[in-house]
Amino acid sequence: MNGKSQLRTISRAFPVSISVLEVLFLVLLGVIAVVLRAKLRIPMQMPGRHGLEVMALLMIGRKASGLPIATSISTFAAAFMVMFPFMGFSDPSMPVIYILMGIVIDVLYRFVRLFRENIILFSALGGIAYMVIPLSRIVVHFTTGYIYPSFARTGYLYPVFTHFLFGAGGALLAGALVLAAKKLKK
Repeated sequence: MNGKSQLRTISRAFPVSISVLEVLFLVLLGVIAVVLRAKLRIPMQMPGRHGLEVMALLMIGRKASGLPIATSISTFAAAFMVMFPFMGFSDPSMPVIYILMGIVIDVLYRFVRLFRENIILFSALGGIAYMVIPLSRIVVHFTTGYIYPSFARTGYLYPVFTHFLFGAGGALLAGALVLAAKKLKK
């Protein structure tokens, strides 16, 4: 018993050796990301500031794991945690938004090779994925008429821009930490 199951295939395109410990690690990263976001409620009035810790944790999992759905595993765990009332999230669309972030990261990381090879583009991937939050809220706003407080204060472009910056910063931190860990391992 080494924690690994036999070789299984999700489909012919994705042969994967699934490690129970790896999946648990990814789930733990998603849970920690949401708990940190929920408990670090510093009133800075700056949209997207939690992108640093959330994207750092999610992108560490993406970079460290060989599973093609690594970030989706983390974001499904995060989405599950967001649904608990004691976490303090009032936006009912947050679970869907977290799942969309995971899908965006996994699809782009898998099919755009440059995101895997270049740390700056890896950082941009984190920014693009974290922009899912304000972009989806804009869609909700225009389809339902619900006004999010950040849009009322700053308009539409500023939250999109700050989410990109903080998400990219978190992904850059993740990429740097994974590279440092690999160099220490050698």
